[in-house]
Amino acid sequence: MAQEKTRIFDLHCDTLDRLAWPLLPDELNGGHASYAPGDEGSVERGTLQDFAISKGHLSLNAMSGFSWCQCLAVFIPDQLAPDEAARFFDVVSRSLPSHVAAHPDLLGVARCASEVDEVLGSGKTCGFLTIEGGGLLAASPDMLEKIAAAGVRMVTLTWNGANPLGSGHETHQGLTDFGAKSVGALERRHIAVDVSHLNDEGFWDVARISKRPFAASHSNSRAVRDVPRNLTDDQFRAIRDAGGVVGLNFCRSFISGEKDPSPDELLAHVEHWLDLGGERVVALGSDYDGSNVPSWLEPCDKMRGLVKMMRQRFGDEQAERLCFGNAREFFSRVEAD
Repeated sequence: MAQEKTRIFDLHCDTLDRLAWPLLPDELNGGHASYAPGDEGSVERGTLQDFAISKGHLSLNAMSGFSWCQCLAVFIPDQLAPDEAARFFDVVSRSLPSHVAAHPDLLGVARCASEVDEVLGSGKTCGFLTIEGGGLLAASPDMLEKIAAAGVRMVTLTWNGANPLGSGHETHQGLTDFGAKSVGALERRHIAVDVSHLNDEGFWDVARISKRPFAASHSNSRAVRDVPRNLTDDQFRAIRDAGGVVGLNFCRSFISGEKDPSPDELLAHVEHWLDLGGERVVALGSDYDGSNVPSWLEPCDKMRGLVKMMRQRFGDEQAERLCFGNAREFFSRVEAD
């Protein structure tokens, strides 16, 4: 009998942008056909890079050794105006069906939590479309319906700076009136609200007005590593009490002050959160293809080592929750009537 594949549900990566970057017009990609170091000169403009053999952190070939659901974010840069952001989203999100068409044996897309099980059951990697940087919602009155029709399951409200919804961690303003209305509108469409990148003021605005579970898709513990992108203990408790989820970020600078953080330094964040009652809260939010990750987690097939360490330290049942179950159950809660 074939050995059952390890299950992974990762709440955040920037891989879609990396692969689709050459498709964007100059005014949307800054005139650069390459998204990441290492792509320069090797990417022909107008060409969608091959997800199966991507040289980034994530590739379908590497992920095929797992039963893997990946939230695929359309990361929208801060400097784009809402109408530009909408065009950016259109180009990058439309690339996802092209990846499926190119590799129908390797990739499927889920548009709700129950479809995740169906796609993974077919032996394929499952893609879950998300957005990082919600300023495009201000582009038109029907923009929310457009992203819902595209299959978006979660929206990170801001990136690092300000947009029409609110402010990222580089600023100190909370949610705008439009941002507060957008939180409610997203929840009514059963699209998860994501507070990663929000500043503290914006976080507490979301915590105060939200009526459904919300996420911090890729944020670590500020008590372990004191940087603004990480969550305070009170913020973690607020997400916990709302039925939300927090994705462990692999970004080196959010783990520790070391150049190449160790497994113990990453798992210190998990241990701290478990001490705060996070057994059903903590998940994975790698930020693959969007940050510099520890050498022992690059590329993504190195995830086996992390899973093994989690099993040894936290037990098989808790490791399964950390790596898959908590994220999967979160989206079921978001979608519940």
